[in-house]
Amino acid sequence: MARSWMNTRLFSKEHRDGVTEFMNFVSHNLDDSQEILCPCRKCLNQLHKHKGEVEDHLYIYGMTNTYTRWIHHGEALEVGLNENSETGDVGCSVETRDIDCHVETEMREPEDEPDDDKIHEIVQELYTAEDRGPATQSKFAAILEEMKQELHPDGPYTRFSFVVKLLHIKSFYRISNAGFSAFLKLLSLAFPKCPIPASYDEAKKVIRALGLGYDSIHVCPNNCVLFRKKLAKMDKCPVCGAS
Repeated sequence: MARSWMNTRLFSKEHRDGVTEFMNFVSHNLDDSQEILCPCRKCLNQLHKHKGEVEDHLYIYGMTNTYTRWIHHGEALEVGLNENSETGDVGCSVETRDIDCHVETEMREPEDEPDDDKIHEIVQELYTAEDRGPATQSKFAAILEEMKQELHPDGPYTRFSFVVKLLHIKSFYRISNAGFSAFLKLLSLAFPKCPIPASYDEAKKVIRALGLGYDSIHVCPNNCVLFRKKLAKMDKCPVCGAS
């Protein structure tokens, strides 16, 4: 069973497929009702959790990349150093795997791709802050499903990450709403098979439907103040007097 996905970019197709493959492996070997050790980079096989929470952790934190022999989840135990035939990595011995491997895990993070948009950090913050009570619909689950929608087969972006990136560019370079909508309309016409929003309003709907978004705050044209909190209703800058 391939393990290369453990070092891929979080939420990439290879990473998502790898998590699915691992959870299927767990279901085949362990009872669905029992709690299992969580092998994510945060829990490091030290905490028992329900399968659903383990799957969430693998998505947002990734698998600890030295856990190449899944002995805690039903794979055969082999004592001593074992070279993984598919990855070339050397597995940890039984005596050292709970100490040395965990230390090394913190040092061997997968490299981010150039111009990484840090989408996984947004999802991590949402997952940490969210109240996942039984009566509430999980925004994290909705985002996870959205992030499975590819923008283009074998492309580096999902629809979600692409829209977030576009909105970031719009804000950073101060592109007007009309100009941004015209750009999106051209993209959607040029690439009809890609689920690209056709306007600025459609792009915002994709984000807001998942419980995300941002508030627009007016700023003094001379960059003196932000018109927020006590200044929110003012029409002129209290520093320079500009409108």
